[in-house]
Amino acid sequence: MLIYLTILILVGIFISFLKIQEKENKKNIEKILKSLKEKKIYEKIPSELKDEYMETLHKIIKQDLELDNSLVELREYRKELEVTYNTLLEKSKKLEYSNQSLEAKVTSLSNINALSRTVLSIMDLDHIINIILDAYFVLTGAKKISLYLWEDGKLINKKTRGDIKFRGEISFSQEELKGFTYQDYKKVYEDLKKEFKLKEGEIIIVSPLLIKEKEFGVIYIVEDEDRFTSNDEETISALGIQVAISINNAKMYADLRIKERISQELEVAARIQEKILPEKITNVFGLQVEKYFDPAKEIGGDYYDYSKIDDENFLITIADVSGKGVPAAFLMALGRSIMKTLETQKLSPAMTLKLLNKIIYPDITEDMFITMLHSNFNYKTKILTYSNAGHNPLIVYRAKSDQIELHTTKGVAIGFLDSYNYKENQLKLDKGDIVIYYTDGITETENHEKELFGIERLKKVIYDNKTKEPSQIKDIILDEINIFRKGYQQVDDLTFVIIKNTEAEITE
Repeated sequence: MLIYLTILILVGIFISFLKIQEKENKKNIEKILKSLKEKKIYEKIPSELKDEYMETLHKIIKQDLELDNSLVELREYRKELEVTYNTLLEKSKKLEYSNQSLEAKVTSLSNINALSRTVLSIMDLDHIINIILDAYFVLTGAKKISLYLWEDGKLINKKTRGDIKFRGEISFSQEELKGFTYQDYKKVYEDLKKEFKLKEGEIIIVSPLLIKEKEFGVIYIVEDEDRFTSNDEETISALGIQVAISINNAKMYADLRIKERISQELEVAARIQEKILPEKITNVFGLQVEKYFDPAKEIGGDYYDYSKIDDENFLITIADVSGKGVPAAFLMALGRSIMKTLETQKLSPAMTLKLLNKIIYPDITEDMFITMLHSNFNYKTKILTYSNAGHNPLIVYRAKSDQIELHTTKGVAIGFLDSYNYKENQLKLDKGDIVIYYTDGITETENHEKELFGIERLKKVIYDNKTKEPSQIKDIILDEINIFRKGYQQVDDLTFVIIKNTEAEITE
């Protein structure tokens, strides 16, 4: 019993010791953990735990340092992220602005493209200008617009929109404009710009209308300064180009229409001219007759005529009006109509030319005149009576002497003097004789070397073909001219009449 009691007491004492030891251990553990947490060395560490404790403490200190470093790096990284974010945000804003600007430009270009298709289908200049000016108000911040165009050396106001009172005009001679440079035109536009009266806060933009150094005019656009944008500037520039192109097209179309109308009228005039020339005649009073007329332009100033006025007399006339084209043709037609009237009076060639000159002189300009050779062939006498008003001499082949001769009289061209007495000469034609009436379009035919065909070549052609009929001689003359010219352009009217006498004088 006592033994059991003793054992129980010892067990109790042991348990109490264990509890005291446990408490002590617990305190030590707490102190150890606290030292580790504070990263301070705990001196009373049991020897058996000291190595492990020190190793653990070093690891904690090392990890703590690494964590501190990581936090610093994280903070730096965060700062970098914030900078990158702000940069991206700024770029995003700029990109959004660029996007909006690009969309505005695309829209503007689309509108200008649509406008271009519209105006290119219109050829009326006023209509085009109205459409274009409307576009300025729609596509830009324009408040007022004034458009000027060059016409015959004058810069003229053609159209205004908005409250613009000023409509100035500037004038230059054609010679001055020929020497104008881009800077000269720019100065003109800038000087005119100063005349516009602007309200406070308004600006004026000068938009020249120019294509390939060809000046058409200028547009002045008035805007509020605070509303003017770079997009407006680009749109105004694009519209200026479109205006210039449209105006150029409209003017080209108008010129083309005029040219087409003139061409049609010239075709009619050419047909009329062809109709008023005498019909082909091959033989009259024993004369073989051949003629040729080819104007350098649609209509010409050369003139030839022949007519049988009675049973004995046959008139032959050739003339050359100074110049070419329409003015020369008008004067030729006037001269012909007067000649036809005078021929009915059966006057001598000299008197006919005198009266023609007297009638035409008051109505002819100083820079125009008519050279003419007028003749009458008498069937019975075989005498050719002629008078010359400054025209080329007759080329005559004499069958009896087998020679080429030149025959003429002195006389001024029709329209030079108010009153002039023309002279006459006579030429008796024997059988086989040939006479050539011609204008200087033949003798002055040029080749690429600027050589002239000349009268000597013409005389040789006639002599070499003296035995042939006039129709054959005509073809040979034309062939020789073409060979000589070698494709060089015809610069003057070609006209000639060939007569060949096939009968001897009639004796009673």
